[in-house]
Amino acid sequence: MIDLGHVTLMLLAAGVGAWIWRGLGLRDRALRLVRQHCQRSQVQLLDESIALNRLRLGRGRHGRPGLIRRYGFEFTVTGEHRYSGFIELHGADLLKIELAPHPFPGEGPGPDSPTRRDNVHYLH
Repeated sequence: MIDLGHVTLMLLAAGVGAWIWRGLGLRDRALRLVRQHCQRSQVQLLDESIALNRLRLGRGRHGRPGLIRRYGFEFTVTGEHRYSGFIELHGADLLKIELAPHPFPGEGPGPDSPTRRDNVHYLH
């Protein structure tokens, strides 16, 4: 016979399952956003994966309280060195994507420009 205790446990299990399912969907969204950002930044996302590093309570851009998920990832510019980065989501909303300092691809000293350093990106 099913009593109130069993119903409570089933609802709790369903709630945990729904929360995990939503978390997997948000991870897929974060991975898609990171891929797009790496493509725009002309760097290569390594291992085609991200990992949940941090889960905390916080406020989003419009002041709504909620969970902020931070996913870490690694990328490379030349294939020689691995650099780290992270993405933060508040629910499904993107808060920020940060890449570690790295050299920019294709930059070198121009014919009429001062000597450039590999880790400095000049905006024109």
